[in-house]
Amino acid sequence: MTEYLRELVAAQKRGDAVGITSICSANNFVISAALEYARKRNRSVCIESTGRQVNQYGGYSGLQPNEFAQYVRQISEEMKLGEDQVILGGDHLGPGIWRFENSEVSMSKARELIRHCVRAGYRKLHLDPSMPCKDDMYKGHPDLSLKTIAERTVSLCETAEEAAADMRSGNKTQLVYVVGAEVPTPGGVRKDKGEIPVSSTRDVEETISIMHSVFIEKGLESAWNRCIALVVETGATFGPESVCDYDSKKTEDIKSLIEGEKNIVFEAHSTDFQTQQSLTNMVRDHFAILKAGPCLTFATREALYALSYIEREWLEGKQGVTLSRLPELMQELMSTDRKHWQNHYSGDEKYLRYITAFGFSDRVRYYWSDHRCSDAIVRLFQNLTKYGIPLPLLSQYMPTQYEAVREGRIQCTPDRLVYGKIEEILDRYAKACSGGVTAKC
Repeated sequence: MTEYLRELVAAQKRGDAVGITSICSANNFVISAALEYARKRNRSVCIESTGRQVNQYGGYSGLQPNEFAQYVRQISEEMKLGEDQVILGGDHLGPGIWRFENSEVSMSKARELIRHCVRAGYRKLHLDPSMPCKDDMYKGHPDLSLKTIAERTVSLCETAEEAAADMRSGNKTQLVYVVGAEVPTPGGVRKDKGEIPVSSTRDVEETISIMHSVFIEKGLESAWNRCIALVVETGATFGPESVCDYDSKKTEDIKSLIEGEKNIVFEAHSTDFQTQQSLTNMVRDHFAILKAGPCLTFATREALYALSYIEREWLEGKQGVTLSRLPELMQELMSTDRKHWQNHYSGDEKYLRYITAFGFSDRVRYYWSDHRCSDAIVRLFQNLTKYGIPLPLLSQYMPTQYEAVREGRIQCTPDRLVYGKIEEILDRYAKACSGGVTAKC
């Protein structure tokens, strides 16, 4: 598993523009589609849960790390994927999830999360204590020094190494780590911005130097040698209604710097909604790990809503048919329970209905695990399976999938159409990550 990631880093250091997509999602459609995509194309796949999605308290997905790991393994086995093809990881593992508590409490919870992840079989860990906690204040403002971030990173790493050493499964696969101090906001920026920062050479040099020294001070040289990537600000991100495109010219200096590091590449966060060319440029510029999450659940929502619009046009008023009314249900859920978006959006109710449902930040993703939503999707699929999907309506609402159906590349069934929509995004990333080496990537 992790050997593949280290081989990928080695390939980058040889000058090969290759990478891997890290699927950061707990959504069942996204995970199933990603694993199926890997099987059909004989590729390695990295599946990661974020600390907010999955943690020891259930996260917003309702899953603990061992439950998430079992779910991924179950699908992998059903699809007959080799064990070495699936890399399980954790994203944004740190105190930031509990940042409104004091650092001692939030770090204790973060260490416990790390233990759960390692015991569950997570082998790629993004250690992220970059967010200030309640008591991280300087002159009345939230503040964290680079030294403190490094020390907390090492504290999390120590916990991970101890948890791995305690395991007696006979699995000798070692953990690999991703670290960083300048970590882009998870899930994109809260508001649309004009200028997005790019990490400077000085900041990157200082981060690597201080991280390295603290790892060595704590006797974790072996773990430092397994730090495969650094998270930095790339200048590429997305907001509720806009996308900031990646610009290679702005990263030329840090690109040259990372070329001098023997075992480290960059991990790019918030790459969602970038163009094919931008993603390709990122891999070429040593952003060898591309994180993708909201863009995949966004595509899932697009597909499910499109199917519900087909259902409405095709079956509304038909005797004996109860419509799923999925979009209306999701709007009701989000209007009733606003905790997942109320601190991110403001405006009148009309605007809030629009931005919560259709914004790039994809706040809808927090509600898919609700049983009422699951029931509505089952009804939607049952209706369209029983009565079929008319090609004219498929062309109207899902034109790309219509072409694939006409050409015999996919079946005209609800699940295949949803997977087809997600595969549009997976294709974009796969093309960016290919680079002519024999290893699967």
